[in-house]
Amino acid sequence: MQAIKQQFDLQWQNLKLAAKEKVLVAVSTGADSMALLWLLAHLPVAIRPQINVAYVDHQLRDQSKTETEFIQRYCQEKGYPLFTKTWAVADHPQTGLEEKARKMRYEFFETVLKKQQIKYLLTAHHSDDQAETFLMKLLRGGDLVQLTGIKSRRKFGAHAELLRPLLGFTKAQLLHLVQEQNITYFEDETNEQDDYLRNRLRHHVIPQLKQENPQFLAHVENYAAQLSEVLTLANETSKEKLAKLQQYDGSYALDQWQALTLPWQNQLLRQLFRQHKLELSEKKIAQANRLLNNTTKPQGQLDLGQGYFLVKEYQHFWLADHPLKSENLNFQHYLSLGEWQWISNTEKVGLFFSNAYRPRPGDEILAVSEDEAPFLLRHRRPGDRMKTKIGTQKVKQILIDRKIAKTKRERLWLVAAKDGNILWIVKVKKTDLSPRLVNAKIHYIIVLRREVKDDE
Repeated sequence: MQAIKQQFDLQWQNLKLAAKEKVLVAVSTGADSMALLWLLAHLPVAIRPQINVAYVDHQLRDQSKTETEFIQRYCQEKGYPLFTKTWAVADHPQTGLEEKARKMRYEFFETVLKKQQIKYLLTAHHSDDQAETFLMKLLRGGDLVQLTGIKSRRKFGAHAELLRPLLGFTKAQLLHLVQEQNITYFEDETNEQDDYLRNRLRHHVIPQLKQENPQFLAHVENYAAQLSEVLTLANETSKEKLAKLQQYDGSYALDQWQALTLPWQNQLLRQLFRQHKLELSEKKIAQANRLLNNTTKPQGQLDLGQGYFLVKEYQHFWLADHPLKSENLNFQHYLSLGEWQWISNTEKVGLFFSNAYRPRPGDEILAVSEDEAPFLLRHRRPGDRMKTKIGTQKVKQILIDRKIAKTKRERLWLVAAKDGNILWIVKVKKTDLSPRLVNAKIHYIIVLRREVKDDE
């Protein structure tokens, strides 16, 4: 017992929480969570946190009422604030009970953390749980990132952290502790059934692996930690590489992507999909690779499912929402002084006197003369031209030279002068004949500003 307590004290000290920090401990009344409560309560006073307890009655077992009454008495005796939730039988799903129960619990914990202004949630996961989770993910397959297992510390919700201070301990150690200290706990009889994969691994597979090598749990923990480090480095590098491929319009440079080795192509695709919270099979990633590497087919798209398409067009590729929102390409609007016109949910264009304009970081501006007013904001039309120092240029050719994908050209916004000449292809090119800002003559400023549109 003394060795377990000393190890726990040291691990807790390494977490570097503030003295008397409030924590919320998720308790099931099982041996693991009751051991965690005991270890927390017996920390040195200087590093002991303020213990709060969260308990969920899942209404899945006959003894749930007894367990609920026990934890209420226990917390009252110890002076721990207790937060409970009952999951009514009527709310139980027909399928996926285990996953739905977990989701319900964590939503409840997040609510308590927010209301009570607690920054840390503690759960009693241990090294046996780590091995079970690792094997389950290995059996189910998927992204290698998921094989990292249970993290000892991670973000939880918007403002909290989830801590698992028992990951360095085995189930056997925790059972020994509660028995030695005569700590009351309850066995969950559903854990003895083989209805769930986790239970089958716990009862039949892991004991055999422990018999083959008593250090099995420690080895899984070590491999999971190493894998987490390697994947963290790979993730950081992938983000940097992907960012270098990104163009100003949000698409990615296909020629640069094709120049990468196949492993890096796969890695960047996974990174791109993860950034959009897409969980795709290796088969789908291979299909995406074939589309992007097919030099005989300059255009194409792949339905990724989950509401997304991978779109390839000439020297660009990008992810698009599905279905794509239809746009009124015939819409046009004359800019009025002092007013904004939204061109997307995050961008707006406005016209102002140059001496009245108050710049913000990130604003793009074009100085124009009053002689060129009125200014028309619209989409591209056949024959559009832009005046430059070397003469007029076709807008179509400018877009081709800039390698703007054909499907994106029609959705670009343009600002035209009263004579029809284009002054600004927004986010692409401005006329280089824009007047200088001098006090001798009144000038206008056309501004592109990025901010989130308030729909209310």
